[in-house]
Amino acid sequence: MATRPIIGLDDAFGARARALRKLQGNLLDLFAEADYEEVIPPIVERPDALKSGAGRFLADQTVVFTDPAGAGLLALRSDITPQIARIAATRLLAAETLKLSYSGPVMLARPELRGGSRQQWQTGIECLGVAGSHGDTEVLHLAARSMLAAGFTKPVLQVGHIGLLKALVSGSSTDLATWTVLLRRRSPNDLLAEIEGQDLDCGVVDALLKFVSGEADQHWIEENRLAFNTAFQSAADELLTLVHAVGERLEGDVQLIADAGVMPRFLYHSGVLFAGYAEGVSHALLHGGRYDAMMAAHGRDMAATGFSCDLWAWLDASA
Repeated sequence: MATRPIIGLDDAFGARARALRKLQGNLLDLFAEADYEEVIPPIVERPDALKSGAGRFLADQTVVFTDPAGAGLLALRSDITPQIARIAATRLLAAETLKLSYSGPVMLARPELRGGSRQQWQTGIECLGVAGSHGDTEVLHLAARSMLAAGFTKPVLQVGHIGLLKALVSGSSTDLATWTVLLRRRSPNDLLAEIEGQDLDCGVVDALLKFVSGEADQHWIEENRLAFNTAFQSAADELLTLVHAVGERLEGDVQLIADAGVMPRFLYHSGVLFAGYAEGVSHALLHGGRYDAMMAAHGRDMAATGFSCDLWAWLDASA
């Protein structure tokens, strides 16, 4: 029947629609006060523009269709960050530094959680052209302020670095995407099943088990920064520099925790990455990090970092 609902998609009206618009307005006002200018990209893009530098994580979540007007293959966006990268590399090419915000619907090919929604109202910021810990620090502060503005209590920002995992598994027969999925599950048994039969150093195996069990904290990173290779040391130093720079300077009761086991939501991050949590919420409220490599894939060598959240998930978490 034409009226049969589509699994994972729903209508919003009345109080729920008003609540979303209020939360959206509060966050966009917060971003504007921090000098982030709003951008409204189209919901449809060419598939290559959405997948550039994003790896297969984003490709697997992108709905592609043929345009009846003759424009060829088009795609419904599953993430807005690649669109910001395209805009920065084309329409805003003359600007050396860009601070942009956005808020709008995205569509996933399949829900991220069993029984979850395929529709999200993605809202976030992108800080472009500000390299190193300066840009990362600014974005972390805005992420913390966003959770506080939404009324979440005792927010926590867990900060990691994708370079740590890359350095450990560079000689593995398993690709990076698979490793990130395994570590995001936080299941030691699943990890051991993948490791079995591989020629990995026992020190690397122990480190991966620390990652997946949540034991690779700041103290562990400091103790093991020289234990593997120069790539691991470089990533560890970058992460520790950021943690020390932010320190206790986050406003409110927001806590910053170094955790080497933090994994990206999409595999376009190329450096520091983070996730936000709060008291009483069992899942991550926001994801962010550095994605310089995606900018290079779009043809512009530019530092880039940011974060995003799903406003529908925020409303459900605070209900």
